[in-house]
Amino acid sequence: MITRFDHTVIAVRDLDAAISAYRALGFEVNPGGRHTGMGTYNAIIRFGLDYIELLSVYDRAEAERGRGLAGKTLLEFFEKQEGGLVGYALATDDIQQEAERFRSAGLGAAEPFAMQRMRPDGHLLSWSLLVPGGVSWRRRWPFFIHWDVPDEQRLAWEKPGAHANGAARWAGISVGVHDLESAVDLYQRQIGLALAQRDDVPALAARRATFHLGSSSIDLLTPMGEGPVQRMLATVGEGPFEVRLAVKDLNQTRAFLMQHGIHFTPAPTSMDALLLSPDQAAGARIVLAQQSNM
Repeated sequence: MITRFDHTVIAVRDLDAAISAYRALGFEVNPGGRHTGMGTYNAIIRFGLDYIELLSVYDRAEAERGRGLAGKTLLEFFEKQEGGLVGYALATDDIQQEAERFRSAGLGAAEPFAMQRMRPDGHLLSWSLLVPGGVSWRRRWPFFIHWDVPDEQRLAWEKPGAHANGAARWAGISVGVHDLESAVDLYQRQIGLALAQRDDVPALAARRATFHLGSSSIDLLTPMGEGPVQRMLATVGEGPFEVRLAVKDLNQTRAFLMQHGIHFTPAPTSMDALLLSPDQAAGARIVLAQQSNM
């Protein structure tokens, strides 16, 4: 079964530049490692078991030859964007069960496959992935991960960061979709999540369907007219629109951002949240919100 949110992926053309940019935003960022046979490498912004992955390509030819269409899709994304949100993963304790759920519900999913990356300290991390539809990036659904290394061991190797901006944990993600009803059906019937509510979000000119996962949420957004969701769909298609992170004290976070010249605006959907400038966040929309209101 699905146990929790695992991580979200921000694709970046220049990994070193993205690391510097996110450190300047007040995140603790650590090198991750190279994905064997995929031509990609990453850096990690860890909160607990949940984290943000900054992902880039170090070998274009290897990425194009890599498993399935993942590398090619990533390179196609870079033809349109310098960077931005491309996907997110949910953790499961039975990845074969998730594969069977997708097969029985009608959305094709390849068999789970193994992956690994060598950390700079020499520790080898390994896991299995299930990728519905065969592509992880810029899709309205998540991909699924089952870790071979126990949680306690991974946290010992990759300790949660002390983020100067106060970010404490993942709080939610919004996903832009063309057809809200079919997306709701997918999340209910094929992913197995329960619909919590529906409403309109005038600030985004969008309709929303919300699913809860533990103390966090997944929002599906479809445009009602001209607005940021519609613009994203027109530019890069369906997929992650915005990530929300809970902070310990929003006033302290605001003071830190102002002191360090970090551009932000009030988040359009909440009084107690701040939207970082995507220009300073490698093209990603990241909202920092007061933890108690999550």
